[in-house]
Amino acid sequence: MATLPPRKNPTPTKFTRENLTPLETLLQMGFSKQRALKALVATGHKGPQLAADWLLAHVKDPTIDSNTPRDFIIYLCPVGDLKEQLSLFWEKSRHLMGWNGAHNSFPHITLSSSFSCAHPQVEQLVATISKVTSKIQEDLSKTKLNLERYMSPNFFGLFVKKEHESILKQLSIDLCQEIRNLGLKCEPYLKPYHLTLAYQFQPSHFVGLEELAQDIDTGADCGWQLRLYSYENKTAGSDVYKVLYAHVPREPDELELVIGDFIFVTPEEVAKTCDGWVVGVSWLTGSTGYLPFNYVERSAETNAWTLHALLPLISGENCEGEVEPGEGSSSSVDRLMEAHTTAQGSDTIHGRDIELEHLYSKVCKPGRESPAGICDPTNENTGHNSSGEEVVSSTTPTFNSSPRQVFIARHGERVDFTFGSWIPYSFDSEGNYERKDLNMPGSIPKRKRGPEGFARDCPLTAVGSFQALILGEAMKSSGVEIQHVFCSPSLRCVQTCHNILTGLGIAQKVKMNLEPGLFEWLAWYQDSMPDWMDAEELISAGYNIDATYKPYISADELQDCQESCQQFYIRNFFVTQCALQATEEVGGNVLLVAHAGSLDTCTRQLIGKDPRPVNSLMSIVRKVPYCAVAMVEEVINDEDELFGHTSPTPSRYCDGRISPGCVSSVSLLSRSTIRTPAPPPREWRLVNPPFPALTHTSVATFDWNILLDKEQ
Repeated sequence: MATLPPRKNPTPTKFTRENLTPLETLLQMGFSKQRALKALVATGHKGPQLAADWLLAHVKDPTIDSNTPRDFIIYLCPVGDLKEQLSLFWEKSRHLMGWNGAHNSFPHITLSSSFSCAHPQVEQLVATISKVTSKIQEDLSKTKLNLERYMSPNFFGLFVKKEHESILKQLSIDLCQEIRNLGLKCEPYLKPYHLTLAYQFQPSHFVGLEELAQDIDTGADCGWQLRLYSYENKTAGSDVYKVLYAHVPREPDELELVIGDFIFVTPEEVAKTCDGWVVGVSWLTGSTGYLPFNYVERSAETNAWTLHALLPLISGENCEGEVEPGEGSSSSVDRLMEAHTTAQGSDTIHGRDIELEHLYSKVCKPGRESPAGICDPTNENTGHNSSGEEVVSSTTPTFNSSPRQVFIARHGERVDFTFGSWIPYSFDSEGNYERKDLNMPGSIPKRKRGPEGFARDCPLTAVGSFQALILGEAMKSSGVEIQHVFCSPSLRCVQTCHNILTGLGIAQKVKMNLEPGLFEWLAWYQDSMPDWMDAEELISAGYNIDATYKPYISADELQDCQESCQQFYIRNFFVTQCALQATEEVGGNVLLVAHAGSLDTCTRQLIGKDPRPVNSLMSIVRKVPYCAVAMVEEVINDEDELFGHTSPTPSRYCDGRISPGCVSSVSLLSRSTIRTPAPPPREWRLVNPPFPALTHTSVATFDWNILLDKEQ
């Protein structure tokens, strides 16, 4: 065998994924350099995954290829006790007196003018600011900035006292000088340094604001952070609104609303609307479209900014440099968290990045063109199954004259909690199932992974199936009607749902929509997630599954085992709202079959309450027995009567015209449609189900040997 001759030039070091920069990673993924740089800057250089999500979300953004640089600004932000008092002042003043100019931002002292920076220079800019800050941090770390209260008929603020103005002035000059050395036009802020409390308020609010301002202790413990933010100037002149309710577009020119997103709307657009619909631009996607104005709420414009640098400058006695929600936002990270929870602990920023990834996932995945559960318009007519029976789907009009109802049921008794490690003695060496106890299921569906697939996805016991059956029968005898069904993909939930529908007498008429977003808290699955049976397997096992259903949250998206309790609430609430939105036009009641926590996580925010902390949720979970049911009912008021709650929400097009699907400008969109008033957001309340609860007890396995006489 011939020997290999030696090589003079050895193979150069192979670049591994770990050696690639975020930009190189995005380029390898196929994104252009211009888009990759833009995405990295827009997400605060938090890594290639977040940037890739941003690019996928903005695929229909008409400005995606624009090279317009972002505007940057440097703030000095308080943390600690003073910050808490300022936040409380903000909230109280907004609640009691309404919006004023100070609510457009969080508490801060401005150190520079706004300036533009091209995308390739941003990392160099951040490094320069970090370098300047580190040089002066030691000298300033123990400095205490003394503040004094200032109030006038048109302005409230806390001003830095004269003895410390020179410190901030020199800091501002040094920072801006180094930034100008990069070729950027940045001017220091040399006016009196202050924290704004209120301005642009009505004269009648002066006394109330004065009373609130007097409660602020200007000597409270406080640390200070230097922060670099950026924002897009394309939305200049627009106000920022956060989404309160999800909206699934019904017409080509409508904007999809995802809870947690922010929408840019101009004051002129708000002033001229006569029907409750306005044109806005989504921060999350960059898309433009119509939205119902009562589905959003005014928010601070800084919530849509991107944080690039956070540098502790002055230490407080009890301040470790925390970042408050709405301030450390990597873009719109607070979308979900601000509306539903407060980030906690030292992982605040990391938690926000997780939230942003979760939010992007709602718009990045394929198959989102049509709402889940809504089929193609050409197939809207009621179908029939092979036996000729009428099949009810999410597009079958029901026009129920009563308020809509949602029933959330926990699954029935599960095998593993009843028998423990049951798989080894219930299957032979060839994988054949053998019933070893009368409470074990009479048969078990075949699955691709064989018996081991049941380890994390167990079936119901015989009692569990009976529980679900008599629950369905009780619902039927109480006059409950179900038109739409969404079910967790866990086998125990599918079997429970099947038996409930059997008891209702509609198992062959109403299809089950498998929705992974209804699965229980992911934190309980640290080692691995269940391997659920797919729709094909379940259909083969005799379950009436809608194989065409596209879930709102796919199984692939449920991989974050560090999911917080608040994120769990938000995920279940998101699915619940989407299910209601998707079935609103056709009307009818909804059945959700899931897990113990679902009775609260699917209803808590629907009725206007905040998510519970972990301990409170666990307390409730322990009190939810098998096949327990929670019920929420739509609240009908005068506005609902006006818009007709007994029929589908009216179309915005009086004459049936459809405006162009490709919307390129706000002005074109505003002129091209004829609209009817926007429907009001739906209100819901928890009510007592019209059928009895199910009570049962556990018993030990009977051992006939106890009847034998014991040997002496």
